[in-house]
Amino acid sequence: MLKKKNDYSVIVFFEKGSTPKKWNYVHKLNSFSMFLKKKHPDWQYMNVYNRRSGAFMRRLQRDSFIPQFITE
Repeated sequence: MLKKKNDYSVIVFFEKGSTPKKWNYVHKLNSFSMFLKKKHPDWQYMNVYNRRSGAFMRRLQRDSFIPQFITE
């Protein structure tokens, strides 16, 4: 069985109507949120998609619990 790696594409939305940014190869969502807190402290929420199929999975807020992986 193949390892699950870089399974997510993420679109991040920011305060003050800034243009959203997209990251295509995200592995661990919790680690990614810590990167966002450090490099982009004004982020509000992120929409998480299955990278391979493009299907929407979940919206995660900045101040809520963010898991490493989304299990369906």
